[in-house]
Amino acid sequence: DPMDIIARYGADTARWFVMSDSPPERDVEWTAAGADATQKHLARVWRLASEIGEGGDPAQDLALMKAAHRAVADVTAGIEGFAFNKAVAKLCEFTNTFAKSGASADTKRAAMRILAQLMSPMVPHLAEDVWTIAGGKGLVVTAAWPKADPAMLIEDSVTLPIQINGKRRAEISVPKEMPAAEVEKIVLADEA
Repeated sequence: DPMDIIARYGADTARWFVMSDSPPERDVEWTAAGADATQKHLARVWRLASEIGEGGDPAQDLALMKAAHRAVADVTAGIEGFAFNKAVAKLCEFTNTFAKSGASADTKRAAMRILAQLMSPMVPHLAEDVWTIAGGKGLVVTAAWPKADPAMLIEDSVTLPIQINGKRRAEISVPKEMPAAEVEKIVLADEA
């Protein structure tokens, strides 16, 4: 019963779970474990927004903003294509990137406002609160939908897995245009 689910978990958690579970043409299989995981994820977003604070490393700002613009492009495509589960997956991925970032506080607040905007169609109540905490003006629902900057979507480097006998041992990040011989030298010098 949707009313029981909403009473226990809240409307935002119920919506996020329904949209994340499967494509719209398939039935949703409600599980308590899935709802608990959804609720934990949304609580994590709230915590990340609440704990931005001050400081951080401006050298990491560009990486976080590139991730934010990638999220804008991917989530927009997911919503426009009615692939809400893919949009939610991209939002979860961006949340993980945000959590690991050591970017400056100002950049984190800007990225959190983007996250709030992208989440707002699915979790409007949480999105409004996160938007306010991150310094958004007015209501997130009235803010213009973010647009991905094409320049921020260009990847300058590529992450490559290092496998030995079919088992992943490490990964390296190298410039996109690096010659294969140079990549091989880096791989062979890697401790793993």
